[in-house]
Amino acid sequence: MHNLINFLRKNSHWFVFIFLEIICFYFIFSSNSYQKSIFFNSSNEFTGRVYTISGNVLSYFGLRSENEELLLKNADLQSQIAELKDYIYDLENDSLKTNAFITDSLGTRQKEPHIIARVENNTISQIYNFIIINKGKKDGVQTDMGVVSQQGIVGVVRDATLNYAVVQPVLNPHSRFSCKILNSNTAGTLVWEGGDPRYASLTEYPKYEKVEKGDTIVTSGFSDIFPEGIFVGVIEDYKSGTNDNFYSLKIKLSTDFGSLKRVLLLSGKDDERKELEQKIKNVQEQ
Repeated sequence: MHNLINFLRKNSHWFVFIFLEIICFYFIFSSNSYQKSIFFNSSNEFTGRVYTISGNVLSYFGLRSENEELLLKNADLQSQIAELKDYIYDLENDSLKTNAFITDSLGTRQKEPHIIARVENNTISQIYNFIIINKGKKDGVQTDMGVVSQQGIVGVVRDATLNYAVVQPVLNPHSRFSCKILNSNTAGTLVWEGGDPRYASLTEYPKYEKVEKGDTIVTSGFSDIFPEGIFVGVIEDYKSGTNDNFYSLKIKLSTDFGSLKRVLLLSGKDDERKELEQKIKNVQEQ
């Protein structure tokens, strides 16, 4: 306390000077309209900038919930598109049962819930990369569930514990996904052979199909993992494969695996369809 009093006494002339300056500025701005307008314009500009910055900060922290909403909306749209394609296909192949199809199928189809998860760990520089997410069996996660992001395809669930799951991404030599050129019915196999995490290859693509650089690659729907039409990437280059009848397409992947934060897990085909396909597979192996 004694030191504070000494400090105030020692610098009292400065405090008096500042106090007089404040009084002078008060009289200047209150007595002169020009200076007053400059002061108010400057203060309004400063206040506006403060509000802008604070608004941007608040908007940034609100992006998390908005991203989750967008993921759910994208999942709903994907489900609706897949359902519409199924309806059209069935109607075209069995026009005699149109009325029964409308009354029965529309009433019995149930949309499986999708699961949003946060990426806890993610590797892109190894040969056998993996992703760990914060959702597990208690959240409904099962093996072989397809995993996507807002950018496109990510991978497939390979194992799950009660609270976590391991995703095998496209960036893993063991991954094989059926993909095709948009608006084409011919599929190839998407593989990653190591190296640059921005690129993969679409192999075994027939040469009789038209191929151009910049073509869009999507999932084919010919598997249990992904429905048709999920964005994969674009063709950057192509060349003849080991078999002269096929191309090997260099695909620039749409998903930036290095910045992956949130993913969406897709429910696969219904159990009845899986059971039927497994029976067919067992018969073929006999």
